[in-house]
Order: sequence, then structure tokens, then C-alpha cells
Amino acid sequence: MLVVFAAVAAALVGAPYGPRSGRAASADPGVERLLEQRRELYAELREVDDDAAAGRISAEDRVRARRALAPRLRAVTEALRGAGIEQGHE
Repeated sequence: MLVVFAAVAAALVGAPYGPRSGRAASADPGVERLLEQRRELYAELREVDDDAAAGRISAEDRVRARRALAPRLRAVTEALRGAGIEQGHE
């Protein structure tokens, strides 16, 4: 399971996932980093779902992976809300 997470993380580092959003992003590097973290977490969720759909991981592994990512995504989302950035997929 850890190998899957490591492979996903390695594949996602530095890959572009859409336009940058949020009016404060360019003015605040902290907000920009949060937006990047949110993009990475959404990409990890998509990868987990794709792996499960393709049969590369079990349904149980998918649930575990999503549960592991959820607290990080929740924390990033709350931090962005605190900075005045609305929720949205990129």
C-alpha cells in the first residue's frame, strides 16, 4: 500500500493540473502553495479512483487511501476558506 502511495506521489510532483485560480494566489505565496496542495490532493484522489477502476488496487485499498487523503484535503480546504478562497476543483 505504501508503495502505491509513493508511486502516486512521485508521479504527481511537479505535474501541472490546470490553471491557477484564486485572486489572492499571485499576491500570497502561502495561498499559492495551498492551491497547489489542493491540486495535488485532487490528483491523488483521481489516481486512487482510476487504480481501483482498473483493478490495480482493491476496493478496500481505495477506501483506505481516500480516508488517508481526506484529513489533508480538509485542512487545506479550511485554510483556503480562511484566506477567502472558495472551494473548487481545478
